[in-house]
Amino acid sequence: MHKYVVLGKTSKEFSSSMVSKPQNRKEIVAPFVESLGGNLLEMLYLNHPEISAVAILEGPNDEAVASMTGIIKASGMFDDLNWYRAFDSGELKQIYEVASTKMTEYVSARSFVEND
Repeated sequence: MHKYVVLGKTSKEFSSSMVSKPQNRKEIVAPFVESLGGNLLEMLYLNHPEISAVAILEGPNDEAVASMTGIIKASGMFDDLNWYRAFDSGELKQIYEVASTKMTEYVSARSFVEND
């Protein structure tokens, strides 16, 4: 499973719905995420003008997370919603280990011009 961060800006309709009937959205959304093969690890709300909701989840692949966020966007509860693949420190180390071994194979545009 891969890790993902979802950042969103909730809509006025979301606030209106929450005022009308307060609810624990993590409890409600978790089964939906699980139905697409994922696991909702955390859901947080921020007092920021551009990002008011953050979710941390595990998902089987990018396509599943894109499907999740597409469905959630279509609900009208978010004015903006984006997802990002996230890497823990061990995964990032592995990425840079590969980069380190391949560094000498890359030819930048500058060195291509200088060697011509």
